[in-house]
Amino acid sequence: MVGIGGPGGRRALAVAVALAAMGLVPPVAVGAEDNPTFVLPGATISALTADLDGDGDSEIVRLVQDPNPAVRMVNAWEHDGDEWSDVGSAPLPRTTGDDGAPTAFGDAAVALLLWRESARDRVLALSAAVVPDDPNGRTCCLTISEVQVTASGTVQVDRLQQVGGSAQLYQVVDVDGDGTQELMLHESRVGPGPVDEEVMVTVMRWSGAAFETIFETADRGLLFGFSIADSDGVAGDDLLYGPAEDGTIRRLAWAQGGLRMEEARIDVGERQGGWVVGVADGAIVLALGEELSVVRWPRAGEPVIVGRLPILTYPGVWIVEDGADSLIVTQEGFGFESGVTPTMTVHDLELGQLGEVTASPGSEGIWRLITGQSSSGFGMIQRNIYPFSGPIPDALVDGRPAFASNGMLIQAGGSGGYEARPIASLIGVQPLGVAGPDNAWVVLGDGYSAPPGSAYLSYGSPAGAGRLAVTPLARFLLPDAEVDAAAIELVDAVEVAGDDGPRLLADGGGFTVVVSAPDGSTVIGASGSRVDERTVANGQVSIPIEPRRGGNDVNQDFDTIVLVLTPDGRGITAAWDGTFVREPPEIRVTAATDTMALRATLEGRASPGSAVTAGGQVLETDDEGRFAGAIDAPIWPSQVLVTARDPLGNEASQRIEVVGLIDYRGLPWAAILVVVTILAAGVLYVRTPKRRTVASSADGDGRLEELELDTIDLVEPRRR
Repeated sequence: MVGIGGPGGRRALAVAVALAAMGLVPPVAVGAEDNPTFVLPGATISALTADLDGDGDSEIVRLVQDPNPAVRMVNAWEHDGDEWSDVGSAPLPRTTGDDGAPTAFGDAAVALLLWRESARDRVLALSAAVVPDDPNGRTCCLTISEVQVTASGTVQVDRLQQVGGSAQLYQVVDVDGDGTQELMLHESRVGPGPVDEEVMVTVMRWSGAAFETIFETADRGLLFGFSIADSDGVAGDDLLYGPAEDGTIRRLAWAQGGLRMEEARIDVGERQGGWVVGVADGAIVLALGEELSVVRWPRAGEPVIVGRLPILTYPGVWIVEDGADSLIVTQEGFGFESGVTPTMTVHDLELGQLGEVTASPGSEGIWRLITGQSSSGFGMIQRNIYPFSGPIPDALVDGRPAFASNGMLIQAGGSGGYEARPIASLIGVQPLGVAGPDNAWVVLGDGYSAPPGSAYLSYGSPAGAGRLAVTPLARFLLPDAEVDAAAIELVDAVEVAGDDGPRLLADGGGFTVVVSAPDGSTVIGASGSRVDERTVANGQVSIPIEPRRGGNDVNQDFDTIVLVLTPDGRGITAAWDGTFVREPPEIRVTAATDTMALRATLEGRASPGSAVTAGGQVLETDDEGRFAGAIDAPIWPSQVLVTARDPLGNEASQRIEVVGLIDYRGLPWAAILVVVTILAAGVLYVRTPKRRTVASSADGDGRLEELELDTIDLVEPRRR
């Protein structure tokens, strides 16, 4: 078996074509191996990793939908050193309305949030009721519960308190630097019609029994993007907001026993938007439309721009690690430029360019699809198939935090340098954290998840999403080329070389793509306007690819793409231009005699991929179907049958006449006969005896006589 993208892939296809041409048509296949990745059962709404039982190893905690639509379950999994096992489940307490009556969970939004109290992991389960028929999707009656594992090893969910409000984003933040995180609620809505923009920020502190509000403000200036980090050198996390249209940035920081608001203004030029990317080594990174700026803003001081990078078009921007060795990674235009595979540029904290990192080989195929370099069927695929970019929460690789983008692991290398190498392509999945003994497993989900320490309320898993898997970190760090993630077989189709690269020849009625992959993998087949998506069960799934209707007697060109999205973050892309074959192969051949030899040379062209035989003798063809070869030929004209057989078994033949030694058939026979006649006459003229007249002797009768010269030895003159 040969892995997709491996060095033997093309050779395997060539062998398959050769065998098919001889009537032995095996499927074109690539290999799969036993996969240690484990897929958790059921659809996951939200998930995170946390050390629930305090043993030093993180468990997987998730929210799942019970078969009863009115019930949401909290479910936990742990690794016992040999395998992953289900710790148990418990129902999430139902949210109550303002009247104290439980709300219908069919109209509820839920989430999980990891909260740390004095370095102890605590998991909060959040639920809120959706206000019926509200055009802005408002919620109310936020209820906070805590997930625990009891001494007997069972999962337990206890209601802590009801908070109320209509916040959408929840974050944990240690504003006072005491080691116990506070809970921050952020609400920002822009309603239709007469509804005004509403922005509310609430910070709640843990009292030992409940969360109590210590700060609350309604300020439209806090509508803009924000980040949480230490930006002023004073202990405690800061809340950063902005910049507003006029360049104002705001900071909520702990001072004199409470949160205080600071404002400053920076030059944003003629930007059309912007947000706070984050903080690295105390420096604030701002994306300003077509410009990137790095700002240092000391406590009670004015912000100073220490780095500026112009001419960026809607960039993707990320911060790698913290401290003096931090990196800023940009990706121009989010990778949507037509026909261009994105490149990541690595900068230092003053935005000096350190180098460029291209997408990994494993993710190049998906980017060719996204940017229009492959099939047009991409626009019909209704799911997240973008390569992940962002940190791998809590993962340490060689002792350093891990950042992944476009299938590449990027890490600070110290002294202003960096390191980059390919890993899992992470197509359509997001790492949620690490778990198990020694944090040796990575948890991956295929739905959207908020950054670590954050939570968005969710109504459930998107259609076709909710798969949660766990895979060894060591395997996760292997590039796609070193992992046989899936096996693809083509039935009634074969790949051949064409003028513009490999092409697929398929049976006129259609063909089937058979995919062998781990259970839970998603397989998407797109051809023309038809998209077929299926989930692998029992190790295999089949995707039929059918021709368009009509034109049953003529060949029909097509383009097809197949995506295999495995639970362990591998994204395999196979794309073909091809032809549904409904006509016999093309065959054109000419013959020439090999002078003074009993052989003739045949030259011609057949449809690419066809096997050509002449009188039972195989003639070699090139990628474009051209062939040439010598065959035995007698000295008299004889007929030879030349046959072209395509990999699907369709045949076409042409008879050709050959002759050996010298090809006299094309000579000008009329002229040759005239010349031969003249030459023969000349020979006869020279070689034929002539007659003479000789006078008789004196003793004759006085008459002239004809004498045969051949009978006269000597004629003597008469004597006088």
